[in-house]
Amino acid sequence: MDSAEHVIIGAGLAGAATACRLTEAGADSVLVVEQEDAPGIHSSGRNAAMIRQLVSDPEIAALGREGAAFVRRIPPDWDEPVQFDANGSLLLGLGPAAESLRRDLAEARRAGLEAEWRAAEQCLAQVPVLEGAEFEGGVWCPTDGVVDVAALLQGYLREARKRGARLLTRCAVEGFDVRNRRVEGVRTSQGLIRCKTAINAAGAWAGEVARRAGAADLPLAPYRRHIFVSGPLDWVRRDWPFVWDVAHEVYFRPEPPGLLLSPCDEAIVPPGMPAEDSAAVELLGQKLERHLPRLADITISRSWAGLRTLASDHKFVIGWDRVVEGFLWVAALGGHGVTTSAAVGSLAARLLLGRRVEKNPFDPARYGS
Repeated sequence: MDSAEHVIIGAGLAGAATACRLTEAGADSVLVVEQEDAPGIHSSGRNAAMIRQLVSDPEIAALGREGAAFVRRIPPDWDEPVQFDANGSLLLGLGPAAESLRRDLAEARRAGLEAEWRAAEQCLAQVPVLEGAEFEGGVWCPTDGVVDVAALLQGYLREARKRGARLLTRCAVEGFDVRNRRVEGVRTSQGLIRCKTAINAAGAWAGEVARRAGAADLPLAPYRRHIFVSGPLDWVRRDWPFVWDVAHEVYFRPEPPGLLLSPCDEAIVPPGMPAEDSAAVELLGQKLERHLPRLADITISRSWAGLRTLASDHKFVIGWDRVVEGFLWVAALGGHGVTTSAAVGSLAARLLLGRRVEKNPFDPARYGS
């Protein structure tokens, strides 16, 4: 029988960042359990690797700015180098979407984000392939970019392990030892692990993990999204920003020697490795033809699908469970995990160590009794 004060369930970005920040804050008994052979098999390893700070939700935006600042200035004592290509982002708008972007921009600038509105001709000069696209302007954020997600994830885990945390892979959670509505242990495929707190950072499995603990039944769902990579394109510039058309929900970025693209499709699917749906490539083709015509004739060389887990209100779920004592949620990051992970881990660590948190808009208690 094993034991640890804090058992973190899931070694993706949420769990790894929590382990890193928790040990950084002084915790010396941390165990991360991961059901797969290695960390980052699912959502944390199947995303577009983009750091995007401009979002409509102000609380998520605040975590995004904090997380992006961490990625831009990785601590100098980290053993794992993390490449960040600060090519910026260009978020395109049309009609109501443009109005929403302008409101988000004003809020973000008040909060200190370096960003500006650019007219359509300025956007076209920056990314000429936008010729013929449907937009009236966009937000330019120069501090956004693309990060090496695998290195970031391994960096979190390596730093946590340097400070005494342990990682168990092939260790699936089968149940919990809960007495008097308090967690006392986690039952796994490798045996019982005694603990004082269990941290649910299980991504798409967060709802299932909670049910096994008898914790609150929260409205979470995993959504599938497809990503495509084109064949070689000799006109793509490596220094282009990532471009996100928020009016028509389609994005692309350089992925030398071509482009990485997504039609921002959404379909609720069970947790696991999602099967690809041929309708997604058809949707991408339709969006490109209608809204980004210069990209309509590209060929696709490879593709994959990943999961984003969202709560019903699209806010993160970070905080203590209202039913089971000692059960902390770090879940439903909804596609913002790459950008916010360092900040999410910091918030979770403060809650676990009883540090002051003046306001937590992500508290699962918002769903009531």
